[in-house]
Amino acid sequence: MTANESRGSKTGEPTPESTQSASGGAHCRVDIRIETQGSVNIYNCTSVPPFPEPCPPVECPEGPIAPGQCVPLSIGSKPKQSQRTKLDAILANTQVPSSIGAAFFHHARRFTTGQTPANDFESKAFQLFGSLSTELRGLLSCAVTSFDAIPKADRNRLFDPTLPTDVNTPLDGETLAAAFVQEITKRVGADVFQNELALEEERPGRNRFFKPEGEFFDVQLRVCKLNGLRTNEFAPALTPGQFLPEELETVCTTTVVNGVPQTTCQVQTGTCPGNFINNEARTCLRVPDVSAGEAVVLQGVNFISVDAKVRLTSQPDGAIVREVDSHVFGDLETPLKEKVDGKEVLIRDCRVHDRLSFVVPDDLPPLVFSVQIVMPNVSGIPELGDPIVSNFQFIRVCAPPTARFRISSETLTAREETSPASFGSDEVRVRVRSYPIIANLNELSVGAEQAFDSPEFEDVDSGDVRQMQATLFNQLGVMDGMVMTIMGHEIDSEKAYREQINSFTDAFLDYLKTAVAAIAGSITASGVSLKTLLKFALKHPVLLAIAAAVVLVVILILAAWAPADPIIADNIAYTACELDGLTNADLPMPPAIEYKTQDGIKVKVTPLEKLPTQYKEKREYISDPEGSHYEIVLRYNRVA
Repeated sequence: MTANESRGSKTGEPTPESTQSASGGAHCRVDIRIETQGSVNIYNCTSVPPFPEPCPPVECPEGPIAPGQCVPLSIGSKPKQSQRTKLDAILANTQVPSSIGAAFFHHARRFTTGQTPANDFESKAFQLFGSLSTELRGLLSCAVTSFDAIPKADRNRLFDPTLPTDVNTPLDGETLAAAFVQEITKRVGADVFQNELALEEERPGRNRFFKPEGEFFDVQLRVCKLNGLRTNEFAPALTPGQFLPEELETVCTTTVVNGVPQTTCQVQTGTCPGNFINNEARTCLRVPDVSAGEAVVLQGVNFISVDAKVRLTSQPDGAIVREVDSHVFGDLETPLKEKVDGKEVLIRDCRVHDRLSFVVPDDLPPLVFSVQIVMPNVSGIPELGDPIVSNFQFIRVCAPPTARFRISSETLTAREETSPASFGSDEVRVRVRSYPIIANLNELSVGAEQAFDSPEFEDVDSGDVRQMQATLFNQLGVMDGMVMTIMGHEIDSEKAYREQINSFTDAFLDYLKTAVAAIAGSITASGVSLKTLLKFALKHPVLLAIAAAVVLVVILILAAWAPADPIIADNIAYTACELDGLTNADLPMPPAIEYKTQDGIKVKVTPLEKLPTQYKEKREYISDPEGSHYEIVLRYNRVA
């Protein structure tokens, strides 16, 4: 007998029941204690006394036992979230549907109905499905049935509805590649510009200029943020203490104390490589590092022309001057005016979030460059001059890294196992997938998958620390960056059921590898969409979008059929320049950050130490529905 569904705080009293066999023989007494806020499904063994413990595995059903459950649970398993609970969490945190997830179920449907593969992509997918055991092919059929039972409105929000759904229509790599690029384009638009269509269209911001009278020194074409860092023009003005540590320029030195390297960092003052805070110490503001060929995003006020350009000038001598095109996406949501002391005045502080992106030319040398917006005067106020030019902000173009990097895991820690702990220990499996990426104005290339599957961590209790020493990513050649996905699930205490879920998940990850290879081989066929993505998107958000897309598809596939609860989910992405900075002891530690994944898991990243050629961090994963809190320690090394 198994209990299934979402857990909560409401506790029911034990409800003893007695039954007697028809022959008047032995009694079977069952005490049930359920902690839940949702529905509970109970499945009984049909075998005769003496009852085996647990019930023996049964052949996989053609349809799910309960929504999203194609594998039965065993006696002693912890309660599992319902499919509805999982889908609601994903819907709440997902803006762009999954193309690979839609492709998987379409190919699975075509295979299970006996269709003939129509192209190379389908041949490889069908060959993979055909290699599955009879039991796993039954799970595949059940997963399709479970997918079809998801309400259509929810399916279309989670799985790309533009891909074929008719079982008689094949799906090739070129079609999936085009859909995948559109998915990434929309993800970057949503993350960078807060609008999934932002990369495919430009729009000017609202005109908040006014005619100055007398001496006037206020900024009208204002840059509030550069790559998310607040500038000296931020309004309302910030005091020195309001700037974050990552917004200040620092100088670090490494010394050896008793044979142990120690890094000390201080905020830079006095002579600054860029702007500074106008205080007595003249505190320097951060000049962010960017790669040649990478895009930069400015946020500010009065970006009112889509014909604006950006002027880059080398510092300190001005020997190199370049003007480049920009992509403008204005803020049409913030009102133009507000009432202050009974008068209507223009809103022109940093509540306005006009955005502009530009690409740093590929051939710029590793120097500091000033950044100015050069915008045609379409304000209707000739006195402002033509063009209207912003004040200076600054970037530092980093040298192309020739180094090679490796990322490893060290430990898995259960701060809090899934609740309720009284139901037994956790059974955990962690899966990591990594890909090197090349992204420039001509191509987006996804390199060969690097995979790590942890052993099954059995009987994990709160406070347990398990060794998970493994290489998760190893750079073997030239790359612009890398993406990594980390996924962990609490499955079931019974080995037979656990193996079914693990085996089918591994088979899906093999399909994911096939799909990524098909996308990589066909992605240039997406033409204009790809060019738009690479021209106007930051490399870092592009990488994050790819990683998020991969994580989402795994989350969705598991939610569609498996009684496995997500306790770890993460998407990691770094440019080569960022990896170089992380492992450079002369640069400060990055700030601690927090964010939420697409299935609602909270992630906290805490830097632990920085040594020459090495950086270490702790990544915490907190699942409120599960009541769980897990940690993984990662180590980043420069190895060449």
